[in-house]
Amino acid sequence: MKLLFGMIEHESNTFARDIGDFKHWASVGWSVGEEIFAKYSDKVGYPAGMIKAAEDHDVDLIPTISLGNAGPKLTKEAVEYAIGEIIKVAKHRKGEYAGICLALHGAGCAEHTDDLEAYTLEKVREVVGPDMPITVTLDLHGNVTPEMVELANGIFSCKQYPHIDETEAGYLAMKTLIRMVRGEATSQTALVQLPLLVASPIACTFDEPMKSITDYVADYAANHGLIDAAFLHGFSHADVPCAGASVVVVAEKGAKEAAAEIARHIWDKREQLNFEGLMPDAAVDRALAELKKPGTGYVVINEISDNPGAGAPGDGTYLLREILSRNLAKAIFGYIYDPEIALLAHKVGVGGVVSGLLGGKTDKRHGTPIELHNAKVCALSDGNATYVTPMYGGLPVCYGKTARLRVGNVEIIVTERLFDQTYDDRPFLITGADITQYEIICIKSSAHFRAFFKSRAKAIVNTDPPGIGTSNFAFYDYQRIRRPIYPLDLDTTFSPLT
Repeated sequence: MKLLFGMIEHESNTFARDIGDFKHWASVGWSVGEEIFAKYSDKVGYPAGMIKAAEDHDVDLIPTISLGNAGPKLTKEAVEYAIGEIIKVAKHRKGEYAGICLALHGAGCAEHTDDLEAYTLEKVREVVGPDMPITVTLDLHGNVTPEMVELANGIFSCKQYPHIDETEAGYLAMKTLIRMVRGEATSQTALVQLPLLVASPIACTFDEPMKSITDYVADYAANHGLIDAAFLHGFSHADVPCAGASVVVVAEKGAKEAAAEIARHIWDKREQLNFEGLMPDAAVDRALAELKKPGTGYVVINEISDNPGAGAPGDGTYLLREILSRNLAKAIFGYIYDPEIALLAHKVGVGGVVSGLLGGKTDKRHGTPIELHNAKVCALSDGNATYVTPMYGGLPVCYGKTARLRVGNVEIIVTERLFDQTYDDRPFLITGADITQYEIICIKSSAHFRAFFKSRAKAIVNTDPPGIGTSNFAFYDYQRIRRPIYPLDLDTTFSPLT
């Protein structure tokens, strides 16, 4: 038996002022055909889980493409090209495969569609028809739509945030597909959309209150014999009608009733999910206070609002400016995206000095540029590394030409490429910086960094200045999301069976 598989993901921040072409979409990795096996076999991620499930169940796979990123909504041209590569294989190999397993995201948007996932599935269905079984994976931040449910035979999401269980989700989606094709299982998928926006920082499943909610869903699924159940937090940085949290259940029977009961339980916990971030000055004050407490180790300050993993530009300056203004000893910032300064540092070389404007070049919503005067170049790197975070351990990462600069007491990692958020210590280590030798570690991320840093940091402090990745929902000029929705509308009511 043969099955078709691949990955086409995008998390689209519709509040970004630019638009993402294919080059931007593919900037963190674009694999075609057999390259997918080379990249993901015995590694982590949705395709890795799919490959492992196929191996365990003696199934041959036909690869298509692997593509995933976050950023502004996509151009129509980029979408048509990427989907076209999947369709090309689907048509050419038609008759060979008995089912399809795709890793999608759930929060993809483009010039011509608010629902990239349903659009992708529609294009695939045009080739294979309505009867071929298709299972998909979604990111925990997917804004799930009824159209996705209608077009797929099973939707399987990761459950943890940070997403350390993508491999497991890919495995289950492929395993279920195999059982469907072999006639060993039938399934029904139920969706309940909640009128709820969930702030990313409060949604870390390692901590309360989300840990207990996640455990409840897992226990419910096990106790009721469900194939799968997930509470998807949704993606609040997209101004689309489907934005918001949801519950998805895949089961042999009783999926609708199970989804409703789980959704009702989560709704009753909604007030526990409120979040208020600190501005940079208050965050630094708290970090310094944490350093004075008994114990050793560094304190991490994570800048939520300029998280590239949520589509933000990665060159915001609010937190960095605060660190520089205090000239904090043993403080390091990693990383800020600025090709101009990174390349200039490589031109002058180690030991040289760099002057110019750093950051704030995409827009001014994330802070204005910082004037550098004779910043010393401490180290340079080609930017190539291998992730060690539990999320992506073993997968390659490239930040392009990278420099470690020193301004007063503060050191700054500057990169040529915007390669997602900071997941682990690789942006520092490639420039020779051992973060255990510092006291304040500043990064741009919302929660994924916790997979690496939580067990290593003395404390973690959130900061959330203005920016398109913020968890301050009042920052956004929402025009199209469904209303009422909590917490924007505190008197929102909800009945899961209506």
